[in-house]
Amino acid sequence: MKHILITGISGFVGTSLVNYFHGKKDIIIHGYSRDIQSAHHLLSAYSIDFVPNFSAETLDNLQIDVVIHLAGIAHDLSGRYKEQDYQQANYELTKKIYDEFAKSHAKTFVFISSVKAVVDHTDQIIDEDFSASPTSAYGLSKRQAETYILSHEVAGKLNYILRPCMIHGPGNKGNLNMLYKFIHKGIPYPLGAFENKRSFLSIDNFCFVIDKIIEGKLKGDIYLLADSEPVSTNRLVRIIGEVLNSKVKIVRIPKPLIEFLARIGSWIHAPFNTSTVAKLCENMVVSNEKLLLNLNETLPVAAEEGLNKTIRSFNE
Repeated sequence: MKHILITGISGFVGTSLVNYFHGKKDIIIHGYSRDIQSAHHLLSAYSIDFVPNFSAETLDNLQIDVVIHLAGIAHDLSGRYKEQDYQQANYELTKKIYDEFAKSHAKTFVFISSVKAVVDHTDQIIDEDFSASPTSAYGLSKRQAETYILSHEVAGKLNYILRPCMIHGPGNKGNLNMLYKFIHKGIPYPLGAFENKRSFLSIDNFCFVIDKIIEGKLKGDIYLLADSEPVSTNRLVRIIGEVLNSKVKIVRIPKPLIEFLARIGSWIHAPFNTSTVAKLCENMVVSNEKLLLNLNETLPVAAEEGLNKTIRSFNE
C-alpha cells in the first residue's frame, strides 16, 4: 500500500490523477488544496483524505510515500499575475513543501515544472541538454524551484523534476478549447501561412508516467514530457474539423499583416494579440527520447489520438 499526497489536487491535472488512480486498491490518495471547501465539493465522488497542511509531521502521521507537487500558478497570457505572484506560488511554495518533505520519512518527491523552465521560445528541438534560458516570470519561477530542489537533495530520497509541454485532456478549458470554439463557429482559420510544429502532452500519457514513478519503474531524474509526435496548428485545425464532421477553411493571410494586426491587438488589449499568435503559430518541439529510453516502453496514447479525445470532450 502506498500513500500519495497531491498538492494542487483540485486543478485539471490533479483531478485527472485522482480519476486515473481511482479504484487502485494499492494506492491511497491524500490531497492538499488552498481552497479545501471547493476541493471537497469538486472531488466529492472520491474517497480523498484532505490534509490541513504539508508539514513533515503530517506527512509522517499519514505515512506518505510520494509527494506529487502540482500546486502553483500556470502560465497566464492575460497579464493578471505579476512577477511576485509567480515567485510566491511557484518558487516559495515549492521551497516550503520540499523542506518539509526533506525532514519527513517520505521517499519520493515529484515536482511538476514546465518546459518553460528551459526556454519560452525556440525553433530548436528541446531536450534535457538544452541550455536553460527562461525569460518569462512563469518560466523563471519554475526554474528557481528546480534549482532549489537540485541543490538540496537528501541522501536516500528520490527526486523527479518533470517538464511537461502543454497538457490537454477532457475537462481542460485552455487554449485548445478556445481554438475549438473558434472553428465550431464556422469562421475560416486565418493563420494558415504559419507552418509550425508543436508538441502536446495527453493527460493520459502524463498519468501513465506518474504511475510508473509510483511503481518504481523510472529512475529519479529530470525529464521532459511530451507525446511522441509533434503536430502543426494547421493539422490541429483539421482534426477539429474531422471531429465536428465539417470542412474547415484555412486561409493564408500574409504573415506581415497578421503580425501587424496582432501588435495592434496587444496595444488595445484585444483577445487577438502577439501572445495569441505566438501560442498558436510558434514552433515548440519537445523531445521525449530520454523519458522513453528510461521507461523502456512507448507511451500508451499517440499524439493525434489524444488530441482527438480531448476535442471530442468539448462537445459532451
